Amino acid sequence: MMNTSHLDPASEAFADRLAQDPDYRILRKLPRPFSEMTGEGGPPEGMCVALVDTETTSLDAENGKIIEIAVKLLWLDETGELLGHFPIFSWLEDPGHPLDPEISRITRLRDSDLAGKAIDDEAVVRLLGRADLIVAHNCAFDLRWIEKRWPQLSGMPWACSCSEIDWPALGFEGRSLQFLLQQHGWFSIPHRAAGDVWTLFTLLQQVRPDPHEARDQFGEHRDSKMRTHLQRLLEASARPSVKIMAVGAPFNSRHLLQQRGYRWDSDAQRKFWWREVNSDEVEAELIWFRRNAIPAPRCLPITARQRHR
Repeated sequence: MMNTSHLDPASEAFADRLAQDPDYRILRKLPRPFSEMTGEGGPPEGMCVALVDTETTSLDAENGKIIEIAVKLLWLDETGELLGHFPIFSWLEDPGHPLDPEISRITRLRDSDLAGKAIDDEAVVRLLGRADLIVAHNCAFDLRWIEKRWPQLSGMPWACSCSEIDWPALGFEGRSLQFLLQQHGWFSIPHRAAGDVWTLFTLLQQVRPDPHEARDQFGEHRDSKMRTHLQRLLEASARPSVKIMAVGAPFNSRHLLQQRGYRWDSDAQRKFWWREVNSDEVEAELIWFRRNAIPAPRCLPITARQRHR
């Protein structure tokens, strides 16, 4: 997806010449958001995916409020190829109190932008509720806010484009949405919900060869399978995994667990170290626990309906 028809042709000619110089990298601004539907404009038959992003008054979903949400629906065939996509629907909402200056700095939203505004709850539930999968970048954050605000959406399957795509294996550094987009040759204005959804849509439609493929003598991919990042995300989301929970692990094992990739769940009802692994990696984890004299962990099968919660 590298259509540059929205850019000035003369500038593009200079950009193309400059891009041939290895001492330069070119970034192009994303086109304005658009929709594309087949036939008479109605949703096609296929899997429905909702891309979502929220802006909030804080990082605490228990006490904060959503001040902006954006949703974009797209439809895919059985291979994950894009069939069509709706426009981006977005709403602002007045939280009922002045914004923290840091939130205003990050989102570029002012109190006057939000005054008197309200999110259409019915529309949000209708859009997200029809999706077969909800996707967000760092979805553990958005999921908490959305399920608190709209509990009728609890238990829906989610996928995270930040953590469920192996970006390093694909040759990309970091996991931030804007930096990943820039490594694909594009840039956008970050930290507004609609803009970030459009950025995510563009990023997921980029095509790259699968990693770990055979390479020729020059290090180039040979007979590599080309796929969109969205196709990779769908595959990862559908793959069953297991949550390994080191419940009752002694305090002095915390450094071993941390080095192994376990994370601490500080929720008052849980408080344990945990790690999510593929099903075929469970036995190796159980052996590791035995070798390090750590009590056997609890193992919980995970699907997209439980993941990220």
